[in-house]
Amino acid sequence: MLKVDRSKITSQQVEAFQRDGVICVKNVLDDIWVERMRTAVDKNALIPGPLEVKGIPKSNGHVEHSSSLWLTDADFRALAFESPLATLAAQVLKSEKLNFLTDGFFVKKPKTNSRVGWHNDLPYWPIQGWQCCKIWLALDSVNQENGRLEYIKASHRWGKELREGSNPSWFVEPEPQEILSWDMEPGDCLVHHFLTIHHSVTNISSTQRRAVVTNWTGDDITYYHRPKAWPFRPVEEIDLPELNSFKAKKPGEPIDCDIFPRVELHH
Repeated sequence: MLKVDRSKITSQQVEAFQRDGVICVKNVLDDIWVERMRTAVDKNALIPGPLEVKGIPKSNGHVEHSSSLWLTDADFRALAFESPLATLAAQVLKSEKLNFLTDGFFVKKPKTNSRVGWHNDLPYWPIQGWQCCKIWLALDSVNQENGRLEYIKASHRWGKELREGSNPSWFVEPEPQEILSWDMEPGDCLVHHFLTIHHSVTNISSTQRRAVVTNWTGDDITYYHRPKAWPFRPVEEIDLPELNSFKAKKPGEPIDCDIFPRVELHH
């Protein structure tokens, strides 16, 4: 079991997360962490990730993405289990228990059609429950020009799942006053609920925009089989020993397993 010290963010920030479904927390990580993760992202952007098919070159898309890097990369593992991020997740989730789902990175290339459509995250995970969040860590300055995220305020309270491009009849593009977004500096974090609907705008600037994400769950989360969810390939095709305990999961069971490790929190 992995251990992390528990500290505090403000009660107002926790309340804002519960109310709005997303908060921006400034200066979560210092310059040393930021530079370390920039180097790790730049390195891993060139090679297949642990869940990807080996021997196939990475596609040259407008948004570079990879996930589950903590399984093979020491820097990503340290970010999950040695940085302040786990503490932040436990605080916003108001949870006594914390599991780490996985990490990932997104690199938006400059001057490309790199928009990501409206969606929320829960449909992409084999889980059910309420206490779940993503922490989106900025490694570069983030603004309207280079692809910032925008959230529909309090949309996590709708209780509806939205996959990108699914266009259900109930979803209508939001009015501007319903949108929450922030300009960010390296080391700042967005924390959003898995049901908060969001998108990201196109990077029209001349520089790339890099971010690292970590995904966390709390007390009430259990396993739930979802088609077309993580790991997005049949588990039998992925040669990772950490997946063995995941394969035996039954619906309604706690998600604790080698691939979704539990983090011990000190009080």
